[in-house]
Amino acid sequence: MPLHLLGKKSWNVYSADNVEKARRDEAEAQAREEAAEQRMQEEDAARRIALLRGEEPPPLTTPVEEDARDWRKSGRDDDYARRGRTRRRLRGEDDTDRDIRYAQQDTETGQKASSAWLKEREEDAPLQDHAGNIQLFSAPDEKEIRKTEKNAEVEAEKAKKRKREQDQVTMRFSNAAGYQNGMQQPWYAAASDRSGATATTDLVLAEVQAKDVWGNEDPRRRDREQNRISSNDPFASMQSAQRQLKQSERDREKWQQKQQAELGALKKDERHRRERRRHRDDDESLDGFSLDAPGEKTREGRDHDRHRRHRHHHHHHRRRRHSRSRSRERDRHRSRHRHRDE
Repeated sequence: MPLHLLGKKSWNVYSADNVEKARRDEAEAQAREEAAEQRMQEEDAARRIALLRGEEPPPLTTPVEEDARDWRKSGRDDDYARRGRTRRRLRGEDDTDRDIRYAQQDTETGQKASSAWLKEREEDAPLQDHAGNIQLFSAPDEKEIRKTEKNAEVEAEKAKKRKREQDQVTMRFSNAAGYQNGMQQPWYAAASDRSGATATTDLVLAEVQAKDVWGNEDPRRRDREQNRISSNDPFASMQSAQRQLKQSERDREKWQQKQQAELGALKKDERHRRERRRHRDDDESLDGFSLDAPGEKTREGRDHDRHRRHRHHHHHHRRRRHSRSRSRERDRHRSRHRHRDE
């Protein structure tokens, strides 16, 4: 038969007394925390009011004292908690030596707390000046300012020296046009006018001597230098391309005008030929006409008319063939010019 002894033990966590005791301890701990928080807020408010009034602020409650009080309260039960802290003796130490040692420890602890409090008070800036006026911001210290300025100068000198040492082994994008070349801005961003560019070119050409490498006279050297500068100048290349484009447009306009003139001349010549042919046909139609002549033509007259019609047809066919050849030549000429322009 198993024995149920757990309910009989005093350390049983499931017993009603222990559960109630745990709840009571949690409530007391929460109440102590809330009280401590409320006390801290009240102390902070009192200190702020005292500082604004210019009075001596009340001392703060050190957490060491609270911990000591909590330690005195802590224990296994209430009877043990009421007992004071037992001061034990060290080996070879009597009661007097023990008391002296504890007194020295308490004195050292008090001195440390006082020194920390005085140090904190020294670090705080006064709210009132010598005239009694409230200052939220303290006046700057001239000694600290001079010290900071000296340190800034020293740091700038060190940074310059460090940069000079790094420049010997480091390449930067700012040195792409040359290391310490003194260029204010690159050539493509220069906003100088054409007169300035021309003057610079003249200065460059003036330095070029009219002699070759062997010392002989070379009068065309300046021309070659001018051509070299122009060929290396992108702006000159763009101007040359623009001039060529304008010249090609002018040539195209001249060719079109010439073609229009030729077509006009051909039309005019064709019109004159038609008018002459019409007049000639009218004159030939009246040849051999007589009011007294019989109504029927003779054989010779019919042969003459046949020969005249044959000659007229042959002449008209040859003219059409000549016109077609000229038209083909004109189309060929147009296509040749069109390919050249493209």
